[in-house]
Amino acid sequence: MINLEEQIKLLVEMQGLDTQIFKLEGELTAIPLEIKKMEEDFKEKTANLKKLEEGLKALQVKRKEREGDLESKEGTIKKYQIQLYQLKTNKEYATMQEEIGRVKADNSVIEEEIIRLLDQIDAENRMIQKEKEFLKAEEIKLSAEKKDREDKSKRIETELKDRNLQREALAVKVDKMILVKYERIINSKEGLAVVPVRTDACQGCFRIMPPQVINEIKMKTDLIFCDNCARILYIEE
Repeated sequence: MINLEEQIKLLVEMQGLDTQIFKLEGELTAIPLEIKKMEEDFKEKTANLKKLEEGLKALQVKRKEREGDLESKEGTIKKYQIQLYQLKTNKEYATMQEEIGRVKADNSVIEEEIIRLLDQIDAENRMIQKEKEFLKAEEIKLSAEKKDREDKSKRIETELKDRNLQREALAVKVDKMILVKYERIINSKEGLAVVPVRTDACQGCFRIMPPQVINEIKMKTDLIFCDNCARILYIEE
């Protein structure tokens, strides 16, 4: 004959283990997600560096273009200066001198623009270097946090193994029919199958139990289930 009082004590003990197991499994499942989130956050931080590098590249392309313009205009000036000696009238000479003056003026504007671009490039390089240093520190931090999570994962796995061994040793003491009911409930009720009744309320769903149910629980002649959440009820000693 089944000693129901002893079986309920075993179920309460098993519930304690299962509560720990479900918690540990939840933590273990969360760790890869935490690592993924940290990696995604780091990837977002690298986006700013990429943006800065693209901006630097655009500035360098623009500088090269303006240097090409300057070189072209310098070539034009040299060509005009050669032509000066071939002109026959003062008017033609004066006109060519004016044209050379305009090209030189354009060159001055281009040179100033190139200087501004060089200043911008220097500033951009400093920002990029600063951003690289920041990302290096963040990468070291990410590596440390990932290792911390991985170490935690190993600790949890060890603890889970220990709890499961304890559970297996306990399960063989529980009546098979009762164990089947318990397993069915715990799998459908998010890891909570056995709950106490406190102040006449089920601690699984907090439904108030009628006096008759309270008496039936106290009698310990049969498993009593909450008529609302279907969990196994017991009264703490």
